[in-house]
Amino acid sequence: MNEINLFLSKKGNWVTNISLLETLLSIGADKCDILYIHTSLSFGQPNLQLKKSTILYELLDVIKSLGVKTICMPTFTFSFCNGLDYNPATSISKMGVLNEFFRKQDGVVRSGDPLMSVALIGEDKDLVMGIGHASCGENSTFDKLHHRDNVKFLFLGPKIGDCMTYMHYMEWLYSVDYRYNRMFRGNVIIDGKTSVEEYELFVRYNSVVPNAASYIYEQKMYDNRTALLAHCGDGTISVVDEKNASIEYKKCLDENPYYFVDFTNGAFNKDKTFKLSREMVAM
Repeated sequence: MNEINLFLSKKGNWVTNISLLETLLSIGADKCDILYIHTSLSFGQPNLQLKKSTILYELLDVIKSLGVKTICMPTFTFSFCNGLDYNPATSISKMGVLNEFFRKQDGVVRSGDPLMSVALIGEDKDLVMGIGHASCGENSTFDKLHHRDNVKFLFLGPKIGDCMTYMHYMEWLYSVDYRYNRMFRGNVIIDGKTSVEEYELFVRYNSVVPNAASYIYEQKMYDNRTALLAHCGDGTISVVDEKNASIEYKKCLDENPYYFVDFTNGAFNKDKTFKLSREMVAM
């Protein structure tokens, strides 16, 4: 691998493809069979001498160099929630520029889930091809990951507390009472054929708002070495094993079933009003 400068940190140091790979190896990102990656390219100023597509290609090459059998990235659209049709070949994801670039690559398959689609390259294609109609519940990609061995979540830039959507699957798994299953209906277009589909999402009641406890959960995992953190340029990279993440999350809920949420005016009302003031991009 020829060394290529990718990002220039505020301190004037380059993050290269080789230094990035070394950082990933230092936290054991390669020690798994399935790697599910959240991204936010916050490592510094992109190299202005390179095209954006070149930087993204080099990043994917680093990830592939880990040798992990199956690589997944979220390509959520929440299309039905936003009143939009979903086409796995063309519907744009807002889960990050690298995720969007990844889903378009040769050999990558994307799930038909119009709410929380996932793109995948590698061996275990059943993670995205054999899913049901509960986006964050039974037979979802997350549910399949939970029943696989040797799965890790990688946070390439963002904090675990920022975007670990798997936490919402665990809320479903552990039956929190501040969320409920809501059905969304719309059109799915595949190979030019349109079908009307219904998909279920485990959403919060209208009176429930998230708090900042996801970052406390994150720090607890760093403190007990359940999760590993490395600095990279201006950003960070974290990795956590799925089984350990589930155990630590359950400990938080056992401590307080409302550990991760607050209630409007301190009251918990099971209000199923669902109104969007802006495009939905997260749960």
